[in-house]
Amino acid sequence: MRRIPIILAIPSIGLALQGCAAPRPLPAPIAQTSPTTGHFVTGVIVSVRTVDVQPTPGTNQVLAALGQPPAASIDPHVEIVIRRRDTSVTSIVESVDAAAGLAAGEPVAIVEAANTVIRPD
Repeated sequence: MRRIPIILAIPSIGLALQGCAAPRPLPAPIAQTSPTTGHFVTGVIVSVRTVDVQPTPGTNQVLAALGQPPAASIDPHVEIVIRRRDTSVTSIVESVDAAAGLAAGEPVAIVEAANTVIRPD
């Protein structure tokens, strides 16, 4: 039987054991709407209208199953319809406070990230 010199055996053992090491963790996936992938577009407000947002019976059933009280009426909100520069249309629902001062025909900037934000342009 032939012997392998120790100088050759140590590196080959290291290479063989390297395959047994735990793999490097993959980077965490970035949500499509995260702040790191968000983008900025502009458009013009087409309409602003008040919407009545009410909890659905399904919402109250889920809350009851979780032992929580039923959902109360939600504060009034406003639907803002915006025509983007590329002619596509976006509808965003905001609280009345957040939409204060926005009116049809006004140019706006839309920052789409983790939270979509509308600001006068």
